Amino acid sequence: MHNAITIIRDEHRSIASVLKGLLDHIAKVRAGTEEADFALFTAMFDYIEAVPEKVHHPKENDYLFRLLRQRDPEAAAILDVLEAQHEEGGELLEALRRKLGAWRDGGSFEAFDQALTAYAEFTWDHMGKEENLVIPRAEKSLTLDDWDVINTAFAANRGSAW
Repeated sequence: MHNAITIIRDEHRSIASVLKGLLDHIAKVRAGTEEADFALFTAMFDYIEAVPEKVHHPKENDYLFRLLRQRDPEAAAILDVLEAQHEEGGELLEALRRKLGAWRDGGSFEAFDQALTAYAEFTWDHMGKEENLVIPRAEKSLTLDDWDVINTAFAANRGSAW
């Protein structure tokens, strides 16, 4: 297995852990066993914006997806979907921030709760497509030189906020 694949999967687990933390907290708020910790929600959203949105997704787009497009033109359809989802994920995160602010200011808890659940499901589905559809194609199609480029790019993530 290539180092970049291990790093991508590790990063996906980190993202999934943050999502689980968000959902666990909102479930306790919903059940009335915890008070809402708006600073916690904000910090977790800041992490998602700073790391997956600004570090992880651009490297997938610029290295893994770009090189896979060159080697496996049939992968274009799924790569188009995933790149669009990278954009959509950022938009959904901004919408979540707005709904969090509205809830904090007396607005709808339900709107935030539903949006958070939808965001988590969207993100898990997205990561599943990458791991189950893209990575196997990449393993079959990319050259050792391609992997050297991708491995170098993703290895730089190891010093970041992951």
